[in-house]
Amino acid sequence: MLRVFGIIVCGSLAGLFAGWSFHQSRYGKVSAFGPFSMENEVTPASVASFMKSKVQEGSPRIEVVDGEEFDFGVMEPDSKGEHQFVVRNTGEFPLSLEIVGSTCKCTIGKLEKSSIGPGEQTEIKLTWDVKSTGEDFGQSAILKTNDPTRGELQLKVKGRVISQMTMVPRTFSFGEVESGDTIELDAVVYNFQTEPIVPTSQKFTDDSMTTLASFEVTEIDVKSTEDQAYANAKQAFRVVAKIRPGLPQGSVQQNFSFGFVTAAAKKDDGTFDPKDEKFFQTSIAGRIVGTITLVESSKCQRLEGGGYVYTIGRVNPATAKPERANIMLRGNDKDSVKLSLGAIEPANLLMAELGEPVGRGSVLLYPLRLWVNPEAKSGERLGKSDDDYGVVPIQTDKPEVSPLKLKVRFAVAK
Repeated sequence: MLRVFGIIVCGSLAGLFAGWSFHQSRYGKVSAFGPFSMENEVTPASVASFMKSKVQEGSPRIEVVDGEEFDFGVMEPDSKGEHQFVVRNTGEFPLSLEIVGSTCKCTIGKLEKSSIGPGEQTEIKLTWDVKSTGEDFGQSAILKTNDPTRGELQLKVKGRVISQMTMVPRTFSFGEVESGDTIELDAVVYNFQTEPIVPTSQKFTDDSMTTLASFEVTEIDVKSTEDQAYANAKQAFRVVAKIRPGLPQGSVQQNFSFGFVTAAAKKDDGTFDPKDEKFFQTSIAGRIVGTITLVESSKCQRLEGGGYVYTIGRVNPATAKPERANIMLRGNDKDSVKLSLGAIEPANLLMAELGEPVGRGSVLLYPLRLWVNPEAKSGERLGKSDDDYGVVPIQTDKPEVSPLKLKVRFAVAK
């Protein structure tokens, strides 16, 4: 009995030992990942130290003299700039260089040498076009190297884009204005030129808009604007423009010109040579909405920028019947305003006729008939571009009620 018990104990001990030996042989080793094991602490610093120790002492090393970023200060819009970055090889192996891209097509990098030896240096020229519409400008070129610690780096240029003349706000933007309201615009024009200037004239792209406008220009103290971004300006002029009612309904996209001459170019009697006059330009944008509207339908739709377009489509003018649209006139002036049609374009193809108004509550409805000249043999205006429409001007007999131009799409079927 004791002998059997002894055999069992010995077998158990042998099994335990064999299991322990198997476990140690498979799982008892210290875990390792490359040079790092569970016996020592792995930290970012230890990894960086190891990687640095493995870099050959004879490797190339890149150094950009005076830094990898160049601040050009202030530049004029639409001007060109360039800067030479000096690159030095402080390592013991040849340094290879390659420009692999840029953040903008207007930034171009040019290498003097694609490889430089130990202790040598070369130049990398970056050129750029100032196409930015904002004041802050920044572009960069990507430089690829065989430096094991700097495989890729960016050479950056930055600065501010300020014209010798600038305006705050940048554009005249008046949003939506009722056709019977006066548009009022207020801005400050800054002059950064060394020589003082004298304002001469103000105007818009459209002469009819200039006719409706009055301008008041007053020179003010630059410090009084309390705008530190323009503290270096030599002069400041407050420009107030008022545009009387009379603009046609729809979107307004024009330029505003601020004319000036240098103080030296102005004669004692106040005159100047027209050749000496220069212009600073900015944009004006907004939308005129008024009392004249059209009843929308599947064929008559409101344009996103303002106004309406009517689609007649492709027709046989000899057999097609006239189309009909309805013009609505509302507001306090609806009973005293008379509508009429202006010169239709193209006059030889598009025809229109305005009917008598019909009163419906707070609005008056004017029926408008549209058709293509029955004698037309060819021609089309399908709205493929801004000037590819027929136009039916809807006019009023009161300046304060804005007219409306109805665009028409049509084509003569072959």
